[in-house]
Amino acid sequence: MKRERLGHGDVIAVDRNYVPMQEVSRRKALCSVVAGRAFVLDPATFDRHTVLEGRVQLIIFPHAQACAESKLLMGRLERRVMKRDHHICAYEGCNAKATTVDHVIPVCQGGPTTWQNLVACCLPCNQGKGGRTPEQAGMKLKKSPKGPRAHLFERFEEIIREASAA
Repeated sequence: MKRERLGHGDVIAVDRNYVPMQEVSRRKALCSVVAGRAFVLDPATFDRHTVLEGRVQLIIFPHAQACAESKLLMGRLERRVMKRDHHICAYEGCNAKATTVDHVIPVCQGGPTTWQNLVACCLPCNQGKGGRTPEQAGMKLKKSPKGPRAHLFERFEEIIREASAA
């Protein structure tokens, strides 16, 4: 059975400013704590511990600093967008395999090359949309595109809420 990527079994690693950087496997998190590179972070109080008791959900790397979202766009952009969108066309009514990356707001209309403006798309949908926005082309996105760390921030907030409610 294949383990679901980025599931709730993984541990969120945060930087010295408590900004989520990435999800790591429980094993990698525990190895980092044992090696002294990271600490277990209590989500209720933000206290740092080296004790590996109970459920480890957050670890902090006190010497790390998360890179900016814009740096995550560098290199192999198409492959990263395709992976984020699971290689499926982002437009409603189409379940074809995505083969291209489309600017939601086209570059010719001033659309930036950012995570929030790029989606995986099949060639027929991309050609049908052309240099128009989805609204102008009568198309609709299945979901709005997010940056690569958006899910981390959502899970991080969820963990904090659960800990403060307990």
